[in-house]
Amino acid sequence: MSLLSLLAAPAVLACSGDCNADGRVAVNELIAGVNLSLGAAGAGCAEMDGDGDGSVSIAELIAAVGSALGGCPAQTRAFVITTNFMAGSFATVDLDEPRAVSRSTPQRRVHSDAVVRTRRELIYVVNRRFGDNIQILDPADDFKTQLQCSVGNGTNPHDIAFAADDKAYVSLFEEPELLIVNPAVRGGCRDFILGRIDLGAVADADGVPDMDQMAVVDGRLYVALQRLDINSVLRQPAGKGALAVIDIATDTLVDTIELSGENPFSATKGLTVRGGKLYVAQAGIFNVMDGGIERVDLASGQAEGFFVTEAQLGGDITDFVLVSDHRAYALTSRPGFSAALVAFDPTTAAVTDTLLVVDGFTLFDLELNDRGELYLADRQRQRNGVRVYRAADGAPLVEQPLDLGLSPFEIVFIR
Repeated sequence: MSLLSLLAAPAVLACSGDCNADGRVAVNELIAGVNLSLGAAGAGCAEMDGDGDGSVSIAELIAAVGSALGGCPAQTRAFVITTNFMAGSFATVDLDEPRAVSRSTPQRRVHSDAVVRTRRELIYVVNRRFGDNIQILDPADDFKTQLQCSVGNGTNPHDIAFAADDKAYVSLFEEPELLIVNPAVRGGCRDFILGRIDLGAVADADGVPDMDQMAVVDGRLYVALQRLDINSVLRQPAGKGALAVIDIATDTLVDTIELSGENPFSATKGLTVRGGKLYVAQAGIFNVMDGGIERVDLASGQAEGFFVTEAQLGGDITDFVLVSDHRAYALTSRPGFSAALVAFDPTTAAVTDTLLVVDGFTLFDLELNDRGELYLADRQRQRNGVRVYRAADGAPLVEQPLDLGLSPFEIVFIR
């Protein structure tokens, strides 16, 4: 077979080989691809498998090397879920100046309580409480809904994480079972649900582990368990949070990693993966400075304790973005019914800047694009919209929040 035919063989992914979806292909991801091509177990990286046949060919390894050397395709737009919690919609913002906005409309319909993920060229809307379904939108087809399948009435899905094109996991906040689904089905939902994994054994006393954010890394699925007491007022923590560890080859629970704090919760797009570590925000009890952000070492399976605490950040942690070893940003809910966007140094835990303080708990999501820009969902009643900052120094890049027609809630970036 010629080199030309090898290069032509596989389907090309948005970024072939980008296992952790951080917009680049690192050496460890290439190694994972080589291991997969050799048939190694536990080295899962769906983004290596261009044609979705369950194996990694030489052609697919070449495509991944091309991504490592030439970079991933650039992001072009922000996709923003908007809502007033009675009606849900979405808007888009061009990343190029003058950042043109395509506003929310009644025709652009999602559930009023929804979060959003991306994979390859598609958008996956997780319609949560009282929506209870997964909705797939295609940006290439004017964001039309390609599939919308129920995950069970009253289950309250919180996240979707992918093992392959035709296999993903959905965390169900109100149920003890993790759902296995096929997001590639078309023409109906009959074959959407593939199976279930019972996590009741690692729940708190009420039997429901309160599943939230997830990540697939090296053949394993990590599921954040909030472990809240469903019988308490405001669903308070019933004990320390944990990560359930699932082998995606066998769909079995193989480990549980106990965390240092309670209530692992944030608006990150799945669990954050960086340099062989999972980063997990733990809010604890709201209005009590008892949480922080913790690293979990993936090699040892050990939680390492908070490297920055809520007391150091000045409030309950609700979202965070890592930019470098010495620069990160966090959204916090402060005592006195206010919210803030702060910059901090992950190495020293020192807050280096306070970029924004607003009344109410109105700062909802913070995301970093591949241009080094931070997009912030600001839901203030009088001046709601998307704010944009330069991640390198926190400088604002727009004078006023970008008006989307409805208050922003969740942000992702698309190519």
